[in-house]
Amino acid sequence: MDSRRDGNILVIRLDDGEDLFSSIEGVLSANNVTSGIVLTGIGMLKDFEIGYYEGKEYRKERIEKAHELVALHGSIASTGLAMSLHLHAALADEHQRIIGGHLFGGKVAVVNEITIAVLDNVKLGRTRDEMTGLPLMDFLD
Repeated sequence: MDSRRDGNILVIRLDDGEDLFSSIEGVLSANNVTSGIVLTGIGMLKDFEIGYYEGKEYRKERIEKAHELVALHGSIASTGLAMSLHLHAALADEHQRIIGGHLFGGKVAVVNEITIAVLDNVKLGRTRDEMTGLPLMDFLD
């Protein structure tokens, strides 16, 4: 893993076998980032879990085989002392068929290149929505 910050942009390279979520969280912590937007993410993921929200719960699927990470987007919020990553991904198999949805976790296959916009003046949090039970993004400022 390696990363660089240029103003409010974080550029991250994750290497084969690294855990996507804990690696991103480590870079965010090292840069004192509590709010941000995941702008781009490309590369490959393996052993990932993706889901679709059915109104009451997520229908999840774990896929072990490596897929091309075509797109990664999301938000970064603070929930008390913890970091909250809300990520969605589009991934392609060897036949260029795309699957996508809410990303719950995964490991880097070969490499990931991720770009994050750091928010200094907007503070994001999560508040549990009574209707859905989901932790929705909220503005803390």
